[in-house]
Parts: sequence; C-alpha cells; structure tokens
Amino acid sequence: MNVTSEQRVDVNKYINEDKYLIFGYTPTCGTCKISERMLDIANDILKLPTIKMDLNFHPDFSQSYEIQSVPVLLVMSKGEEQKRIYAFQSVPYLLENLK
Repeated sequence: MNVTSEQRVDVNKYINEDKYLIFGYTPTCGTCKISERMLDIANDILKLPTIKMDLNFHPDFSQSYEIQSVPVLLVMSKGEEQKRIYAFQSVPYLLENLK
C-alpha cells in the first residue's frame, strides 16, 4: 500500500508541549467515531493540542507504542506518554482524566 503525505501525520508536532493528545483510530471503527466525538466535546473545554491519526498509516507508531486496540488516546508530555485511555466511557470521564 502506498501512503501519501496527506495520510500520515507528524506525531512530533507538539513534542515540546507540556500536555498534548494523540488520538489513534481506524476509519472503519464505529466506536472510534463515537469516541472522537466525545473527545471533541471534552477538548472544546480543555483546548489541548491534539493529533488525530489513522493507525492504518502509522504501523511503526502502533508497534513502538504497543497499541492494543482502537480507539486509543495517549496523553503526552514533552514526547513522553503520561496516560493511555482505551475505554472513553463518557465526556465527564474524559474531562476528569485529561485535566
């Protein structure tokens, strides 16, 4: 499969930020769409820098971070993983875990 530059995102875009999010998904995942919407609502309040990536185009990232399933939300700080969320549960749950 040929991957174009539009399909890949720069995972290091916010590497110097104290807190940023990496949301991993696949386009055929229904749960991912619901989780993305919950994340968008929570982040309208929190305003954290967010990278959304289709993990089909980032197998290297998935392997190096040992991603087990999608959706996945990595809470990052200065390039280091601080927290990982697989089950988004609800907007209040996300708000509590992202503060």
